[in-house]
Amino acid sequence: MLHLSLFSAINRAIQKTHLDPFFFFQHNTKASLGVRISLLAFLFLQVYSYHFTVNAAPTASKKNTYFKVADLQNDLTNLPYSSENTIQLATDSVLVDSVVTGFVPALSYSTEVGLAGGLIWSRLAYGQQYPFNQHISIASLASSKGLAGLNFFLDQPCSFICSDRFILNVILNRFLEDQYYGVYTAKRLNLDNNPKRFEYRSFTMKLNLEYRMSVKKLPLANEYLSKSLYGFLSADLQYKTPWNNESGKLIMVEQPTGYQGAYGFWLGFGGLIDTRNSEFYPSQGWYSKQQFKGSVESVLSDFNQSSFLSDTRFYHDFKLIIPIVFAQRVSYQWSNSEEQTPYWSFPSLGGEEYLRGYVNNRFLVPQFWATNTELRTWLFDVNQYNLKIGGTLFLDAGSFTDDQTWLSDDWADNLKYTAGFGGLVSFFSPDFILRVDLGVSEEGYGIFFSTGVLF
Repeated sequence: MLHLSLFSAINRAIQKTHLDPFFFFQHNTKASLGVRISLLAFLFLQVYSYHFTVNAAPTASKKNTYFKVADLQNDLTNLPYSSENTIQLATDSVLVDSVVTGFVPALSYSTEVGLAGGLIWSRLAYGQQYPFNQHISIASLASSKGLAGLNFFLDQPCSFICSDRFILNVILNRFLEDQYYGVYTAKRLNLDNNPKRFEYRSFTMKLNLEYRMSVKKLPLANEYLSKSLYGFLSADLQYKTPWNNESGKLIMVEQPTGYQGAYGFWLGFGGLIDTRNSEFYPSQGWYSKQQFKGSVESVLSDFNQSSFLSDTRFYHDFKLIIPIVFAQRVSYQWSNSEEQTPYWSFPSLGGEEYLRGYVNNRFLVPQFWATNTELRTWLFDVNQYNLKIGGTLFLDAGSFTDDQTWLSDDWADNLKYTAGFGGLVSFFSPDFILRVDLGVSEEGYGIFFSTGVLF
């Protein structure tokens, strides 16, 4: 399967996600190649243009020159949020009053998706607000085997008052070779045996809203913590329907809830703490986001569902001959899934976000935990071309259970892990990073082309 999430695809087409089943659009620009499929060709073209509007007396500011497209498929729960500009950033300086416009065409090919091409247009306006004043991007993608998708993304710090941030993400996706492996399928699958059985046609529409506010004006005892603490409200709307699928397809054989189409609407709230020194290549600090959300039947939703999502990250840099960044992420997701819960709204383990080496949506389960461990470094730095080349080593692990209670015997039985390595290339800006990962598991391997580090 080819995941074109570079566009943040061909957020995360090429810094949780995901056109839907193949993560063609994700907060990281990602193009992912699924297990046991050879990458026949990959061509990446980039045309990057700068348009500056500078004040008469421009000043320089320590801020990130952000160029990322939101992981069109992932939920906003995986979006990286930054702290206020009170935290010193280890990044290059850019002009405060400027507008950067990027245009990215991309072309790739795989045996499952065929020839796929797309376009990304991105506009970033920089000013006094960290990390930018406004970010707008539009991405489109189509393939010779029936994939067609469109994404609109808006990130607006200082939207109403200058201690808030508004994010909007809209996705439309039609796919003729979506994949379904079953709900809570713990046994090992032989994906070489009739792989067409797992494919089906689908249409997806998603809308994600998140409104975040800083609590630094509240009378908290710890002043440093108050500058890094945020609360947020969220709203998510999703409609997904399989259509015109043959009786031999697995989704038609099992007929899970939602196989004839379903829609859901979730309202949520939560908090996050962000002390990282950068949104795009963090080397110090930590980040933690906790979110509760729920849907109510008959309120723009076909089902009742409550969910809890947790994401915590830690970063530490050290030198062992060369500078190295140790990065650790621990994630947990829980849902009170029941008979009326559609298969696509279950927590999903596998793919580029959590278990590289397993296919996306490999394990649809009521709850899971996962961890990602990475060692990152830059190996070559060519200053005159603003070019850096580096690599990563990683180990992913995770487990899941079909029980909705934390204490379950299934956790130990269902432990899965993958290991692998990757490459990093940065050019134009220290914040624009291309990444490729190769992960290996007992069921095969996964190759993922992305923009930005995974977390």
